Amino acid sequence: MSRQGEVVRYRDLFASREFTALVFAQVVSGLGDQVARVALALLVLDRSGSASLSAAAFALSYVPLVFGGTILGPLADRFARHKVLLSSDALRVITVGLLAVFATDSSPLIVLFALLFAAEIFTPVFDAAWAATLPDVFPQVRQYLAGSGLLRTLHLLQQVAGLAIGGLAVALISVQGALIADAASFAVSFVILFLFLKRRENPRSGRSAQSLFADFSAGARDLFADPARRILVFVGWGSVLIMITPMAVALPYAQQVAGKAALGSLLMAATVGGAAVGSVFIARRDPRWQVEAIVPLSVIACLPLLAVCVAPPLPIALILWALSGAATGFLVPLIGTLALLTAPHMRGRVLALAGAGYNALVAMTYLMAGVLADVSKPSVAITVAGAAGLGLIGVVQIFWPTSAMRAALDQAYATNGYEQDPSASDTQERASAGERELVPEKAVPAPTSAPPQTFPSGDFWDAFRP
Repeated sequence: MSRQGEVVRYRDLFASREFTALVFAQVVSGLGDQVARVALALLVLDRSGSASLSAAAFALSYVPLVFGGTILGPLADRFARHKVLLSSDALRVITVGLLAVFATDSSPLIVLFALLFAAEIFTPVFDAAWAATLPDVFPQVRQYLAGSGLLRTLHLLQQVAGLAIGGLAVALISVQGALIADAASFAVSFVILFLFLKRRENPRSGRSAQSLFADFSAGARDLFADPARRILVFVGWGSVLIMITPMAVALPYAQQVAGKAALGSLLMAATVGGAAVGSVFIARRDPRWQVEAIVPLSVIACLPLLAVCVAPPLPIALILWALSGAATGFLVPLIGTLALLTAPHMRGRVLALAGAGYNALVAMTYLMAGVLADVSKPSVAITVAGAAGLGLIGVVQIFWPTSAMRAALDQAYATNGYEQDPSASDTQERASAGERELVPEKAVPAPTSAPPQTFPSGDFWDAFRP
């Protein structure tokens, strides 16, 4: 356990067997997801000879993430979360195993799509239960945010690795072999979680007899009635436009400026790699700084996309893609803060809802960016995304609930045992008295024995001033 004010080291996080098990399960099962998507897309391409059908097979894998998050996501709150995680892995072993059996030249494509849908529909349930478990593993806020940031980075890296491993697996051991390996990855995840994850009771008080839809509706009301969490979700959803559009048109952009579409994979890797680096940097800063940085970093993420209007050559484009991706590291504090501000008994369905909306917008952005690139140019599609992103952030800035956000964060940190500097007590008293704006603290020299200030009152830009 790290002491107050110290930077959390990754080796401190991995000292927890539970966290290590969760990381391992996420990486292994996440790689399996990517392998299955690539394998099925390549099988469809081989069977049909149609690039559009192959792309549709890849896009189809995101549809269950929307339905699973909205319909089945509340299961993460109805049952003990270790049971939800284990059940999701077991069901994915079965469905992906069936997909491997039917992945032959004689099987109708509709059967393969149906099995892929069935396998993927359990992924958002697993993800919601997994994300809702992490605050229980690390109740201390600084550790939780550091762990959340590390996991976000690993998630981005596994996307790149999964795409590469998927293609390599199909080339070496066939589509069926790749799918069998995918099923095995879920089995490994099941065993690791079964052995090392603590058994915790269902966070809800009593078993609900209402429908899953009623649970989902209750989660939606709980989320959108809170101005702090509502704006966080909207910013997260809006980030899809900034991050996905450059990836969606990376291949045609490479064709536009370099004459080789295959080089677009470098641009996609630059976006994800930049996001991974940004996530590491941001996750290691003070928690309050992280939240204050969300809006400024959203603006910074848009600016490199505007420069694409001149269709820069590929080396310059790689830098622009990476810079924009790095700024999207603001998703680390956004996701972590959303979880912290949600009551434990609502956490599963709220996170599932946020994830479902995000994945739905990912699919829509892929389609819209492709259409815009076809009717104009890929560089135009990216520039439009940057301009639209700035417009959205301008609206967010107008409605950003500064007082509500800071008061909610103070309460969440206090609830989770995050000690504050004594000099902040006056600020807390003002917030509890119902004042809408927090009065900045005066610079009072503190004794050398006093703990460092936990919640700096300055904004994001203070970190860059002399």
